[in-house]
Amino acid sequence: YDVGCGDGRVLIQMASRSIPFSSDGSSEETSNNSRTSSQQSSPTHHHYCKQFIGIEISPERAEEARSNIQHAQETNQIPSHVSIEIICANALDTDLIDYSRATVIFLYLVPRGLRLIKPIVWPKEDAPDSSDDDQTATPTELIIRQKSNMCRRVITYMSPFE
Repeated sequence: YDVGCGDGRVLIQMASRSIPFSSDGSSEETSNNSRTSSQQSSPTHHHYCKQFIGIEISPERAEEARSNIQHAQETNQIPSHVSIEIICANALDTDLIDYSRATVIFLYLVPRGLRLIKPIVWPKEDAPDSSDDDQTATPTELIIRQKSNMCRRVITYMSPFE
């Protein structure tokens, strides 16, 4: 999830690094046809995510993100196995946005926004023990091991959680 996705550039960048699993469950590199020459020559970190969700409160920016994503798909910057959805809504509206399946949440929010969204993306029942040092990777990145045994990574861009 990219909260405050703006024009979609983070979603496009992350989606472009996704590689699919083959039918036997092993990973396979995407075909050279779906990568530009600069992407092929530079070292990158790949992952296996196939679904990305951007959340943007501004209708104009949400439409800009959709347009940029469509262009990236048409020019094969995004592999065909990847889907990206843009939700035009307030990120705090949990009736519209379900964060329960999120494995990574990228937050481009000012400190007030981070304070408001923290209880949603990091519920008290999933809060780390003070003795559980591996829960916090850096001041701007949290790794949360939820009771469901799913791990959620929360990354803030502008400032750390308070």
